[in-house]
Order: sequence, then structure tokens, then C-alpha cells
Amino acid sequence: MTRFLGIDLSEGIKPRHVCAYFVVALVSSAYAGAMATLQPGLLMVMGIEPKVQGLVTGQLAALQEVVLILMLGPLGALADKIGRRPIYVFGLLATAFGFALYPFATNFITLAGARVVVACGSAAMIGMMVTVIADYTHSNTRGHANGLQGFVATLGAFVPPFLAILPAKFVGTGMTEIAAQQATFAAAASLGAFGAIVAFWGLAPHVRKMGGQTKLSIAAILQDGAKAARERGIALSYAAAFISRGDLAVTGAFTFLWLVQTGVASGLTPSAAMGSVAAPRVFMVVGGAMLGALMMGWLADRIRKVSAVALAAGLASVAYLMMGMVKDPTAPWVFGLLAFMGVAEISAFVSSQALVGQRAPLPCRGAVFGLFGVAGAFGILVATLGGGWLFSKVAPAAPFLLFGVLNLLVFAAALLVRAQEAKLAEPVVA
Repeated sequence: MTRFLGIDLSEGIKPRHVCAYFVVALVSSAYAGAMATLQPGLLMVMGIEPKVQGLVTGQLAALQEVVLILMLGPLGALADKIGRRPIYVFGLLATAFGFALYPFATNFITLAGARVVVACGSAAMIGMMVTVIADYTHSNTRGHANGLQGFVATLGAFVPPFLAILPAKFVGTGMTEIAAQQATFAAAASLGAFGAIVAFWGLAPHVRKMGGQTKLSIAAILQDGAKAARERGIALSYAAAFISRGDLAVTGAFTFLWLVQTGVASGLTPSAAMGSVAAPRVFMVVGGAMLGALMMGWLADRIRKVSAVALAAGLASVAYLMMGMVKDPTAPWVFGLLAFMGVAEISAFVSSQALVGQRAPLPCRGAVFGLFGVAGAFGILVATLGGGWLFSKVAPAAPFLLFGVLNLLVFAAALLVRAQEAKLAEPVVA
């Protein structure tokens, strides 16, 4: 058995395969936040009215999530037949192609078409990023491997703010605003092309089936997963999935948009607003998320998983309720709040995964994880569609206020579950 970076590798897996995986995982994670970071400036340059930009942002993000829900299963099944590597390469290339097309859109319809291409690629990337690390590692060190994957994913989140600085640099060389946006999206597309090359030459070529979970129909997943929710901890994990994915979606979709709109309203160009106003503040969110991932990952192994969910939801409720009361997101004191929001959002994400991983019974683990993913997808849909409507029709702070309240409800539910389990003296493995 080969050990590399503290991970016991599966038969036939070499250290170079793991290194290649971490490179493409970093690229995949960078793409997770790139659209939310780059799109606000493009919407401004396209001339879309600021009062409807939140609605447009929410509709496009919801469209992508619907495509993800529809494509994850079929792509996973195909990966069982032809291997992980070709699906991962397809995902990276399709995402890159979608990003290259995006700034040439002229209206909502063409934006939506390019977003569907991005969504198809993202479905392949997301599915393979989770599956490949499971293929490559033995169960006794898989937790450590997932921790390293999470750290790499957080590093990838630093890439989009750097991309956001590029439009102002390009404009400074004499480019027009739209040409600067096209060049920036092309730079983002080049990441996918690079990742595809690394995946093609670096990932292991063999096929390995992982128990046939991808053959479950959506109806079967919902039925079996719903039955498992009779156990209060699993039901809480579904609620935590809904809220944690919604937290990430609200932060990703609307923080940058709000900041860019504020910068433009103060007299800056869209490119300057992206580079000097939005990017430094998004760095604070990402930095907080990196710290929060390490802290909650460490803490979740040392306290009850339900307690970890309660702590994370409590932190998130405070962070999002405070953000919902912000009038000027560029105020100096908001820097600290954005960092705190990064800690809170990633804590909710990590603690929800820790809880479902502990409570999912082996006979229906695939169904439980499937419904856990569906609950998260609905959280993203509520955040993007509902949040987009609130952003445009009520106030830019309104989506954050909504998820502050929803986090507070999950916090209360977690405390109730913890009290019930303590009363019944049910053993819970840390």
C-alpha cells in the first residue's frame, strides 16, 4: 500500500495521480466562485439596469442549479461506464468554453445559453471532484484526504478575486470596458483548458465502480432518504444542508454584485469597482472561510456533531442578520463582518457534512446522501431565486436578512435535537 501526504492510496494509484487531482480540484473550486465574481461587472457593461441585476443574477444562478440537478446523476452513471478521467476533462473544457462565450452575450437569452454550457461542465466537475478522491483513497484515511481537498478548495476560492482585478488592468492598457470583460473571461477560460490538460495526462485512467449509487432514480432517493429522516439527526442534517448551501449561494451571488453596484453608484467604472471596491472585500470573505474550515473541521471531531451544527447555525444567523442591516457595504467596519461571514458560512457547510456522514445508516447511505444533496440544491434555488427577487425588489441587504432568519430556525432546531438526545441518553459517536 502506498502512502502519500498521510493518505493510504488505493491499488494502482500513484502519488502523481493525487498531485494531478489536487491541481484540477483547485481549478474546479476556482470556477465555483468565478461566475459570481465576474458577472456583476459584465452586467454593468452590458447596460442591464441595476434595479433588475439582482433578479437576473438569481435567475441565471437558479438555471445553473436546475441543470446541475438534472445532469449529476447521468454523468455519474456515465463515469461508471467509461471512467472518471474523460468526464472530468469534459467538465473542465465545457466550463472553459462557457466562460469564453459568456461576455459575448447580448441579452438575457444568450446569457442563459452560455450559462447552460457552464452548468453542464460544472455538473461534471463537481461530481468527479467528489468521486475521484473517494476512488483514490482507502477508508481509513479518507477523512484526512477530504480535509486536504477542502483546504485546496479554499485556496481555489482566492482565484476569482484576482480575476476581478484584471478588467481595470486591461482598461488601463487602452481596452474598452467590454473588451476588458471579454479578456478577463478568456483568462478564466484558460484555467479550464489548463486543468483539462492536467486531468488528461495526470489522472489515473482506470475505471472503478463505487457501489452503483448513481443508478438510483430520483424517486428512489427521495423515498429512501425521506424514510431515514425519521431519525432526528438525519432530519437536522437535511435542514443544515439546505441552509448551508443557501448561505454559500447568497454570499457568492449577491455580495460582489452589491459591492460593484455601490462602487458604480459612487462614480467608478464597472472595472474599477470590481478591482478596487469588490475584490479586496471578497478576499476578506475567502480568508474567513479558510480559517473557518480549519476551525470547524478540528472542532467537529471533538464535540457532538449536533452541537457543531448548532454552533455553526448560530454564528451564521448573527453574521447574516448583521449583514442584513448594513446600509453601506463599503464602510470600513464591514471588512470585519465580511470575514466573520466567511467563517460562519463555511462552518455551516463543514458541520452539515460531518453530521450526515455520522448519522447516515450504511444500508441506505446513498439515499441519505442523495437527499442531502437535493436539500442543498433547494437551498441554493431559494437563495438565488428568492434572494434575487428580494435584492431587486426590496433591498440589496434583504437576501442576507432572510438567511439570517433561516439560520436562526436551524439553530433552534439543533438545540432541540441536542436536548432530546441528552434526555434520552442516546449514545452519539463524536
